[in-house]
Amino acid sequence: MSAATEIQETLDSASMKMAILEQIPTPVVAMDRDFNIIYVNPTGCEFLGKSRDEFEGRKCYDCLKTSHCQTPECRTRQAMESDSIITARNEVRVNGKVIPVEYIAAPLKNNNGEIIGGLEYIVDITERVRSEKMLFEQSRTINELSTPVIKLWDGIVMLPLIGVIDTHRAQQIIEQLLGSIVAEEARVAILDITGVPVIDTSVANHLLKTVAAARMLGAQVLVTGVSPDTAQTLVKLGVDFSLLRTCGSLRTGIDQAFDLLGLTIKESRGSRGNENPNT
Repeated sequence: MSAATEIQETLDSASMKMAILEQIPTPVVAMDRDFNIIYVNPTGCEFLGKSRDEFEGRKCYDCLKTSHCQTPECRTRQAMESDSIITARNEVRVNGKVIPVEYIAAPLKNNNGEIIGGLEYIVDITERVRSEKMLFEQSRTINELSTPVIKLWDGIVMLPLIGVIDTHRAQQIIEQLLGSIVAEEARVAILDITGVPVIDTSVANHLLKTVAAARMLGAQVLVTGVSPDTAQTLVKLGVDFSLLRTCGSLRTGIDQAFDLLGLTIKESRGSRGNENPNT
C-alpha cells in the first residue's frame, strides 16, 4: 500500500473527519432542521463561553441570541430552504459582551445528499470592524479638511469647493454649510466653485438644494467662480439658476456680500513718516 493510499484511507475514516472538525480554529455550530444544536466544536465552545453539556438539547437561537434569530433574516434557515451557502454579518452576545461576527451558513446534508439541518461557521471580526471605523473616521476628517467653512466677517461665511462633488460629498457640503450658518448666525453664505473641475446636472442640482436649505435658515447664498465655460454648460443642460445669485469671481462675490449686509469697505492708507498710525 502506497503512502498516498494510506493517507487517503485515514482521511476517509469517520474518526479522522471528526478529529479534523475538532481542530478547526473557527467556531462551528451544527443544528437539525428544528434548530436544536447537535454539535459545537471546541473553538465554538470557547468562543461562546459554554461547555458542550450546556449546548445539549438547546435551540441555537437561545445560545447565539443574534438579531437574525427567529426572523426571516436567519441565514441558516435561508441556507436550508435554498440549499445554498450564505454569508452575513451580525453580533453575538457572549457573557454580556457584544462581539461583531461574520458567519457562513450552509445546509447540513447526510450521505444521500438530503438536507437534515444547518451549519454555521463563525468568524470574530472585532479587529476588522475597528479598522473599518478608523478608516471611516480618517476619511471623514479628510473630507472635512477638504471642505472647510470660513468666517469672512460677522454674518458672512464662505465655503470654497475643490475637487469632484459626488452625492456623499454634496450631502456633507450641505450639512457643514448649514451648521456654520447657524453657529455663526450668518446672513450671507458664499459658495466658491472655482476649484470644481466639472459642473454637470447632478452638481448643479446639489448646489440648488444647498441654496434652498440655506434660505430656510434665513441666509442668502452667492455662488462665485462661475467661468464662461461653466455658464455655457449650465445653459445647455437647462439648469434653472433664476433664483441663484452668481458671480464670476470671488472678489465680486465678497463685494456683493458686504452690499447685502449694508456694509462698506474703506481703504485706509498710512504714511511712513506719520508717527501716529490712527490719524
